[in-house]
Amino acid sequence: MRPATNVPPNVVISLDLEMRWGMYGKLNLNRDAYRSNLMKARQEVIPALLRLFRARSIRATWATVGAVACRDWSEYFARAPKSPAYRDPTLQIDDRFAALDPEGHLHFAPELVGDIHATPGQELGTHTFSHILMREPGVVAEDVRADLEAASHLWQDRFGARPVSLVFPRNQVAFLPVAEACGLRIWRGTEPGWYYEANEAKTNRVGPRVLRLLDAVNPLVRHASPPESHMTRASIFLRTNLPAPLWGLHYSRIRNELASLQAPNTFHIWWHPHNLGAETRTRLARVEQVLDLLAEKVLRRQVASKNMRDLWEAASQH
Repeated sequence: MRPATNVPPNVVISLDLEMRWGMYGKLNLNRDAYRSNLMKARQEVIPALLRLFRARSIRATWATVGAVACRDWSEYFARAPKSPAYRDPTLQIDDRFAALDPEGHLHFAPELVGDIHATPGQELGTHTFSHILMREPGVVAEDVRADLEAASHLWQDRFGARPVSLVFPRNQVAFLPVAEACGLRIWRGTEPGWYYEANEAKTNRVGPRVLRLLDAVNPLVRHASPPESHMTRASIFLRTNLPAPLWGLHYSRIRNELASLQAPNTFHIWWHPHNLGAETRTRLARVEQVLDLLAEKVLRRQVASKNMRDLWEAASQH
């Protein structure tokens, strides 16, 4: 069935809010590694993004690691299930993280999660409770169930509702029946192409990263996708860190895709707040450039701004 001609195509924004939980496999017990980016994201980037979204009436899903909403280490350890028995020990959450960051500034930001929840149009999705990596050897279904339930219980206790939207850590899509049984109704898939399916934990694999970059700066590429049951496929990762000439190509890619977007396809943009934790003024200005373009098209009813929950609710009405 062809969509009604007066229904504009959807643009979705999702952000992976992880703080240090999303980087423990890389940072491990290095106290100072990436600290500046994480603190800048906490103090400046997230409040600025909320202001930008609110001022332009842009809707977004904040796929948030549940632990970020904990008040301190005591609450985290009271709520956290046992960590999976990863075959790779560097992926384990180490109890020594509490000594590394005793005040929790790199791990917890309940006030920011509350601000997101209170901002119109912003959805609190889940990025699991402790950033569990579901495709890694050693992870079993019970690990996933316990983790997702811990995140759902925290959202229920703190915000009065369980999450319905899921973004898989490092885009490792797995255990879908378990996620559905835990109340998750829509999830973000990867961009089309084998190089997006490559295991993100294998950081030494240069080939897929190069191909993704070439995709991102090719103004002719189109990754908007038609509706799929319970999934919204990512279209592009917003690369605000690019040198100016490559940023121009990246922005052209986004502009051209928005110009050619047709219903029922969805264009889905995503990034991490901590990506803006360096060169923050420049990178926020680039986000603002994209949001201004999107807001103008929303105003002209050429596209509709949606979060992931919006997509699920619309689909469930049909």
